[in-house]
Amino acid sequence: MIALSSDLRDARLQLLVDQLEGGTLTLYTATQPETGAAITTQTALIAIALPANLTISNHAVTLALAPAAVIASGTAAWGRITSSTAAFVLDGDCGIVSSNALFRLTTTALTIGDYLATLTASFSE
Repeated sequence: MIALSSDLRDARLQLLVDQLEGGTLTLYTATQPETGAAITTQTALIAIALPANLTISNHAVTLALAPAAVIASGTAAWGRITSSTAAFVLDGDCGIVSSNALFRLTTTALTIGDYLATLTASFSE
């Protein structure tokens, strides 16, 4: 186990926050490519704008995500966050709320025209 100082934990988290601010979370159908690899046959189901001006509090940052319209029907299998300049930041799996997935949804079956209600995301060190 490694235990980092509070300042170092916040500094690492700030690096992530700097990339998240004003970026986009996009959820896709399967299959997830290698980390950061190009999107090929996957379908983008929804793109959610990430807020700017994020603040670290107690070694965590919480993002309040505005409702967004589903742009294609399908099963959300994974998601990608890109920066405000469209650079790759991170990939993660999708699952239902009770799962251990990075991106947790009430249902992974998304239907075009539906809206995902207000969501929150949290990253911590």
